[in-house]
Amino acid sequence: MTAQGSTGRLLAKLVSSVPATIDPADVRARITAYYASYAAGDVTGREALFSDDCLVEDPAGYVVARGAEALHRFFVEGIPPDWSVSFRLDRVAVVGNEAVATTLSIIDAGARGGLENVVTTHFVFDDAGLIRSLRTFFDADTMNDPSTN
Repeated sequence: MTAQGSTGRLLAKLVSSVPATIDPADVRARITAYYASYAAGDVTGREALFSDDCLVEDPAGYVVARGAEALHRFFVEGIPPDWSVSFRLDRVAVVGNEAVATTLSIIDAGARGGLENVVTTHFVFDDAGLIRSLRTFFDADTMNDPSTN
């Protein structure tokens, strides 16, 4: 979608004036790769998107990883082996070296059933284009049991 009219051009100019060291297309590609790595089961590829000094909060305010070693543990041990997790990426907004993504998280928890959850994630990228910070936002109001639909 391209902004039309003088107001749209003004806002687009404002957003593009925010300093950035990485291209917005690269940010979008890395966010897409991050979410795609879940359905593919590609923990190594997911980890490669993060800086060694990353901070991950899932949900925001609840630190699950500080640094590469803790990040690996979270990705390997944080999701039970009988669960399947995938994401439908709905929207990415990029400003400077930061972005917000809105997704639908689709969890199949085996015998426990399933869950669909709208998740908004805030990403901060370092100058090399690696994820330095990731914070997820969701609450009970965004959750849906797909078996009741």
